Amino acid sequence: MSHFYHPQKDGTAKLMSSITSPAKARKTGALASVTTMLGLIPSDFLSKWTRQQVFTMAKSGLTFEECEERRYGMRRDVDGRFVTSSSFGTSVHKALEVHLERMSDGDLSPNSGSYNAYVNPFSSWFKDGGYSLVAAETTVFCLKRKTAGTIDVLAKDASGDFVLLDFKTRAVRDDVKPESKTYLKDCAQLAVEAEIVREFHSLDYMPRIMSIVIATDDGRTGIKRWKPDQAAFALTVFDACANLYNTINKL
Repeated sequence: MSHFYHPQKDGTAKLMSSITSPAKARKTGALASVTTMLGLIPSDFLSKWTRQQVFTMAKSGLTFEECEERRYGMRRDVDGRFVTSSSFGTSVHKALEVHLERMSDGDLSPNSGSYNAYVNPFSSWFKDGGYSLVAAETTVFCLKRKTAGTIDVLAKDASGDFVLLDFKTRAVRDDVKPESKTYLKDCAQLAVEAEIVREFHSLDYMPRIMSIVIATDDGRTGIKRWKPDQAAFALTVFDACANLYNTINKL
């Protein structure tokens, strides 16, 4: 699903739920999201897997709308209900966001909420690493690239330098390290957002970027620290996607 933002004077961007297509974006000056542009990167495995999911669900009698909603899979939530993978990920993200803000207010006690198994491994790593929260779920935009995005966690490290963190909830086998379940799109999303932060704050360095992969089954957490050369290549890939997206959609 495509998402679009309107830039704000304070350097943030507002998600516009009423704008759902490039045609509407052209009329309003809205900016396509980072993830919308990165959707141009093909994924043969994911494309085939989701088509298989839809085919299987359609044979079981589900409507087109139900198949579309569930095509990325279902998960058992912490209360026992089956929910869509995206809904589960949203709930975990929200729990992490609330806990980080509580930590920022000085409460460093472990999380005791329903999603504590998914929150505490990350919060312990964040605290022990000397990181401090700048903002959670903050938006940024770039008029040059005509894009905007939401940063899960904008933080500062023990040296006072900016760091960008992005949460990914993914199915991870027991014999696989969570941080291995990361992809070029993950790096590209963070790389362009880090570049926007660098430009906005006139930094003389590129903020470090990390993907935080949380296993959906048990909350095992892995930290993928993207190297500078990986981030540089991913930024080049994003810019290629942005150029193509804006060209074919006349933005």
